[in-house]
Amino acid sequence: MIDINEITEEQTKKDIIINGIMRSKGIYCLVANAKVGKSMMSLQLSDSLANKKQFLGQDVMSSPVLYITTECDKGQIKDRCNLLGITFPKGKFFIIDRNGEGNINLKDNEWKIKQFVEEYNGKVMIIDMLKDVDLGIGYDMNSYQDINQLMMFKLRELAEKYNLAILFTHHLNKQGKTLGSTAFDASPDGVITLTEDKNDKSLIKFKMINRDFSQLDIQLKKSKNQVFNVIEPVEDNELDYNLIELIKYVAKFGETDFTCTEVINNIGLKTTAKRLGRLIASNKELLAKEGLYITPSRSSDKRIKHARYEEPINENE
Repeated sequence: MIDINEITEEQTKKDIIINGIMRSKGIYCLVANAKVGKSMMSLQLSDSLANKKQFLGQDVMSSPVLYITTECDKGQIKDRCNLLGITFPKGKFFIIDRNGEGNINLKDNEWKIKQFVEEYNGKVMIIDMLKDVDLGIGYDMNSYQDINQLMMFKLRELAEKYNLAILFTHHLNKQGKTLGSTAFDASPDGVITLTEDKNDKSLIKFKMINRDFSQLDIQLKKSKNQVFNVIEPVEDNELDYNLIELIKYVAKFGETDFTCTEVINNIGLKTTAKRLGRLIASNKELLAKEGLYITPSRSSDKRIKHARYEEPINENE
């Protein structure tokens, strides 16, 4: 038993593996349609941890990664790393593949997990894909109870035992929902969903729903080498039309409260409430340069935003 006041901020920071995305001993699901890039995203995440560099703009803790792959063998993983331009320092990235077997029995490989943790101080394990890993239990993928109480219990047991954060990959169904039981969305500590743009498959939406952090929405562009890059907010000379109209609208009042739906209807913006919310969130600094300051309002259950306009200062004046 411990008094909460004895827990320091430094202690909680040590628990963070990837800021805004992953904590130690957490269970995470990366889900997408086939060929979108789940494995490439997993390798890019591994590169960030092993080489201690930001992952999609988020700070990370340095850690070796244990990569359990059922999709391809270790030679193919090496080829994919070469395509991505990834190199790992010795002792920072380890692979367990099928080795000619139909699946990977996690119990048979537990001694390797123990070695990874104890000898290399590894803190992250990736399972790509979970469906071909034998957890030593039988479960129905469509049963909420089986996924929540059997499959997730086994993963959490392993995470607690070895102080590991575990990320596993999974598929979306034809309706764009997570394949199988809804427990795949509810039971993990965080779910990352990658969604392709219907008109341009190189554009990918990264959405993270997380118990420990705020929701994270990132727009990505996938290069020819399958590398995911964050699309930066628009520059000053490329200010979105809807944001320009929003600035003009608030400037009339000086200060006002609004919801995205209300302001769209009042001005006649050519966007949706969800997209406008994302535009505002990703361009706050740019809007501030133009004199518009927007903060959430806590006075209502609605998603009200408080907006204040101040005439921007021209640096050349």
